Amino acid sequence: MYIPEEKISEILNTSDIVDIVSQSVLLKKSGSNFFGLCPFHSEKTPSFSVNINKQIYYCFGCGAGGDVLNFLKRYHGITFPEAAKMLARQYNITIETKEIDPAKRRQLHLKESLFRLNKSAMEYFDDKLKDTKQGQKATEYLKLRKISEDIINEFHLGFSPDSWDSIVKKFKEQKISKNIAVQSGLILERKQNSGYYDRFRNRIMFPIFDINMQVAGFGGRVMDDAMPKYMNSPETPVYNKSRILYGLHAAKQFCRQEDFVYIVEGYFDFLSLFQHGIKNTVASLGTALTHDHVRILKGYASKMILVFDSDTAGISAAKRSIKIFMKEGVDIRILVLPRDNDPDSYIMEHGREAFNKLALQARTIMQFLLQVSIDTHGLTVEGRIKILNDMKQYLTGIQDSALRSLYVKEVAEILNIDEKAVLEKVREQYLQSQHSTSKSYLIDEKKDEDKLESDRREEQVISMVLNYPEIIDDIKNTGVLECFYSEKLKLIGQRIISISPDKKAFITNIMAKMKNSEDQKLIASLSMNDSFLEKDIQKTALSLINRIIRVRKREENILTSKIISAEKGCDSELMELLKEKQAEIRQLQ
Repeated sequence: MYIPEEKISEILNTSDIVDIVSQSVLLKKSGSNFFGLCPFHSEKTPSFSVNINKQIYYCFGCGAGGDVLNFLKRYHGITFPEAAKMLARQYNITIETKEIDPAKRRQLHLKESLFRLNKSAMEYFDDKLKDTKQGQKATEYLKLRKISEDIINEFHLGFSPDSWDSIVKKFKEQKISKNIAVQSGLILERKQNSGYYDRFRNRIMFPIFDINMQVAGFGGRVMDDAMPKYMNSPETPVYNKSRILYGLHAAKQFCRQEDFVYIVEGYFDFLSLFQHGIKNTVASLGTALTHDHVRILKGYASKMILVFDSDTAGISAAKRSIKIFMKEGVDIRILVLPRDNDPDSYIMEHGREAFNKLALQARTIMQFLLQVSIDTHGLTVEGRIKILNDMKQYLTGIQDSALRSLYVKEVAEILNIDEKAVLEKVREQYLQSQHSTSKSYLIDEKKDEDKLESDRREEQVISMVLNYPEIIDDIKNTGVLECFYSEKLKLIGQRIISISPDKKAFITNIMAKMKNSEDQKLIASLSMNDSFLEKDIQKTALSLINRIIRVRKREENILTSKIISAEKGCDSELMELLKEKQAEIRQLQ
């Protein structure tokens, strides 16, 4: 599927980047731009900017940037055609597609086939649950777990029969290719190529939806003590466990309303909370939380509460997640439930009000870690030294100096250790971590120093023409692009001046002409630089243009003089100089 350039322009000109980005990132207006926490890197202070006039986004922290299609592509991990189709559906734009290269066509076809297959499998499992004979045991189990009929229907819970080949037969009836079926993860190939069998057997089935309401995978739970208790789909082209959170498709609007989200571990934990009206909840599918999970959630809520069991496994899971939340700069609390409780059992027994009351007692990261360390080591002299060694690495990781100071004081008081001694330990840890990374910082600085001055001027010219398209004629008439040393900037400049400056949505049309996301990122960066305050933009532009041309000509003249001198003196360096000249000329072609 190839989408014509004019159709891409129509999609970009019709859509509103602020509306689209706001579905995933909390944005606040500041001046002419909207700002939020970047979903592509860790930060506490918003540096992610969206410009409604230019219809672009740019992060001043990590440099990510582009148009609305680029954002959807990167945020959801989808292809360009998939992003275009997503926007087209939202704005009721009909796409007439053309052929694309076979490899991309196969990839798109595979994803679409997997989504269709998963939806069909969901309906099959749903029917089996409702089957009075086959689904009776599963229905009784769900009643025992007090899961309501409404929740079963809303989240399409189902049942996989106690058979080795029920879904295999179903796919065969539907004439689904074995290759697609195997790639879905729902069936497995027997050893020695002797056929196929079902992955999920005699389990309650939980369809896992992505943020776009498509069935990406499945989870299955046994109804007895068999192991493994839970089983999830493997990674597939449509199911990425490090990016999908169970229930987010249903919870996202409630997370926005409350501006905080509960994070639980299991399917039943999520369903029980949701059923009791606590709908700002997601589940991690029993897997470790990832940076992507947290960044995605940051788009829906600024505060998060981790809800874990009080057993050893729950405590360990909470500790594993903490560094990720600290790195992402999230306002996070830890809620450890009373002994022998999980979120499902607690809310079923005590109700919503009791759960909310308990949530008010959720601990900060430091309070939680300190208590865990105290429980582990005790408050003997030796124990307190061990606790301090545990805590110093976490205290060092706090970026906010005022907050770090408060926690240092709290740790010192609880451990009955002099505050200066705690600070000294934190400083030691900090210096140790700084020493290990100092070399990489020096390398980065060296790269900045090595950046050519000519490239800076060339970037300024491109930035000016993006913000003031009325200087396009000056760019064309002077031929300054032919004097650019940067081939990349020259090509981008040529694409820019090919667009009429009188057209509406100038930046949007330029973005549509960019061949790759790196070019879009550069355009977004240069477009955001609108700091040219001079009254006479044309005069400023011509001065910069003439400077670039003079520098180039001066360098060429110096090289030409050297060649002439070498020729007169029969210098052996002549050939090297000629090669240098030829290489420069080729660069200008």
